Amino acid sequence: MTAVAMDVDTDGNQFRPLGNDDDIQHQPPRSISIDDYLDSVYHQNSAARQRKGVILDMIQHWRYYIIFIALGIANSGDSAEMGCTNYILSSVKFQHDILGGGAADDEGEEVDFAKRGAAVAGAHFAGMLISGLLSGVLADIWGRRSTLLLGLACNAVVGVLSAAARTATELCLLRFACGVNLGMVIAGVVTLSAEISPPSKRGRFMTLVASCYTLGFLYTAFWALIIFRVSGSGNWRLFMFMNALPTIVAASLVAMFAPESPRFFLCRGKLTEAVSASNLIASRIGYVDKLLTEEELRRYLFQAKRMGEASFRGKEKIIAVNKNAVAREGGLLREVLTSLAGIKQVFVNGYWRTTIPLQLSYFSLTLVSGVATWLTKIFQNLDLQTDAYALSFYQTLSQIPGVIIASGLIDLVGRRQLVIIGFGSGSATLILLAATANKIKYSEGGGGGYALIVLALACVYTISLCVAWLAVECLSAESFPTKVRSTGRGVCVATGRLAGFCVQFWYGPLVNQNRLSFMMGLASLFSMGGVAASYLTTDTTNVDLQDHWDYSSSARVGGEGCASISADEDNGLVEHERQATMRTSFAETTHSKYLSVEPN
Repeated sequence: MTAVAMDVDTDGNQFRPLGNDDDIQHQPPRSISIDDYLDSVYHQNSAARQRKGVILDMIQHWRYYIIFIALGIANSGDSAEMGCTNYILSSVKFQHDILGGGAADDEGEEVDFAKRGAAVAGAHFAGMLISGLLSGVLADIWGRRSTLLLGLACNAVVGVLSAAARTATELCLLRFACGVNLGMVIAGVVTLSAEISPPSKRGRFMTLVASCYTLGFLYTAFWALIIFRVSGSGNWRLFMFMNALPTIVAASLVAMFAPESPRFFLCRGKLTEAVSASNLIASRIGYVDKLLTEEELRRYLFQAKRMGEASFRGKEKIIAVNKNAVAREGGLLREVLTSLAGIKQVFVNGYWRTTIPLQLSYFSLTLVSGVATWLTKIFQNLDLQTDAYALSFYQTLSQIPGVIIASGLIDLVGRRQLVIIGFGSGSATLILLAATANKIKYSEGGGGGYALIVLALACVYTISLCVAWLAVECLSAESFPTKVRSTGRGVCVATGRLAGFCVQFWYGPLVNQNRLSFMMGLASLFSMGGVAASYLTTDTTNVDLQDHWDYSSSARVGGEGCASISADEDNGLVEHERQATMRTSFAETTHSKYLSVEPN
């Protein structure tokens, strides 16, 4: 009988191999994480990729790249829905139909930007505020892909119905529903793109997906330029229908090509599905020689489990995740309610140091971005004697250099530093815009000679927003462990959406009163606050995604994504014990049936 070598842990227990004895004897299985596996897959094919060229490689392995194209189009559909209010608020027919009462004899009624306009502009933010919490939990429980598909399908329907809205109330309700769906799409897109990307290229892939936000804005700006023309008298209902098309296309592509995240399966205790999803992604990259096996992943989990059990907090973490396992047995609704009650996880054990600065960054950045909702109307109020829709289209084009700058610097400069740069440059630009608007207001000749200056400043403002948003999205997606990644992001996003909803009721009356310089000066102060908030965030550049959760009271994320321990706890521990102390994996501690050991 052939003898089979067995791995023995420190307690004398043997790891029971699951494969064929001869296979194990001739080729000992690896101990490898999903991140390491995807990274090795990508780099093993890098030589062939260089020989064939990027274009030929994309054609040959289109099934891998189309995943990110689908996610990118989904992202562009989101931005199209968010950006459309900038144009319809400036439409003469929309102002008559929705903001002026809508009756035939309302010709002389004053357009209500302060209440109706602000409500329409902020309704989707209110929906995103709610879904920012619910969708994150849903993505962690139901799946990233399933949540994304639900949001896309519902938003396609809502987008078409919005074109038929008859009153401001109807449109606000539909925009609110749109916001709820947008939250589900964002939760799925960002988390899924982070978890199926090779770690060394994660920043690039995530930035490329996030940069498709620009395509959505450009798509919307193009149709606004075509439909509304100089006078703004075009059919806003046709515009809203065209605005829904990217979401319909994205729903079809995601349904056909996007896989579920292997990390999601792992955290749900579905080891077989996690391995299958990992190998599916690997085969699409082009790797076919040595696929990941359940035993190799199980060995990695076994080693992480042993380190987690040595942790000071290991036992209490095991108890916590076992409570989640009990809730899971009670069905989806009970698990959602349990997870909502467990949102506090992103604030306990020192993780508030990560969560709260991210929340403040989102809050500040959304306040600053609120100006963009009114840019076309601002161009009209400044009386620049130039087509406001054309100016808005050129301003939207400036997102392209913003994306290029963010993509080139995201891994070189770092996530946190890029957020700070975006806030700082945005604040300076808004101050200059406020000064220019004030000068135009008191100028006898109006703003005719200031069109290029205003456009240039608006472009710099847009580039700053683009850089800050791409960096903070990447930062937040990498700051939380897999188990609560979507939930953690959802908390941060919901905080930002609260700001987005409230700020429209500040900016709307200012636009109504034509106090544009005060409006932009206020936004500049918000941007300065964002600089301070982003300085407190934890940079995640070149740090592996966390599968574990153990954060001491003095912890900061670093190195391999593990938290360091305090000086008092460090006394008496050797270096390898310090590292072992910090690794408690939800997947390993919850699903011990996959960590098969037997005594001598």
